[in-house]
Amino acid sequence: MRPHILFADDNPDIRELVLLILQNAGFRVITTDSPADVLRLAATEHFDALLLDYWMPNLTGIELCRGIRTFDQNTPILICSGAFTQADTEAVVRAGAQGYVQKPFDSKDLIRALRSL
Repeated sequence: MRPHILFADDNPDIRELVLLILQNAGFRVITTDSPADVLRLAATEHFDALLLDYWMPNLTGIELCRGIRTFDQNTPILICSGAFTQADTEAVVRAGAQGYVQKPFDSKDLIRALRSL
């Protein structure tokens, strides 16, 4: 069975690019730009991993991660951003994510990171 990924990003071009990259690598992907959709989908569907943008409208990826961890302790989560500080990296781990992926994405690194989860 193909790995099922939820990818959330508020930039439609990035969503489309990542969708194509992951589909071509054999993943099933659902994308959204809505933090509310992320929480709803994470609570109602099974995903093998979640890939969440750090900067989303109304909630950060870290806040989304914390919200998801209130009902799902197991699904791996990666946070992605164009700029991470050491404090951001520590906050990602404290929120319950397995790590982060730097934008712009290198497609091989993104695929490797998701498969490693």
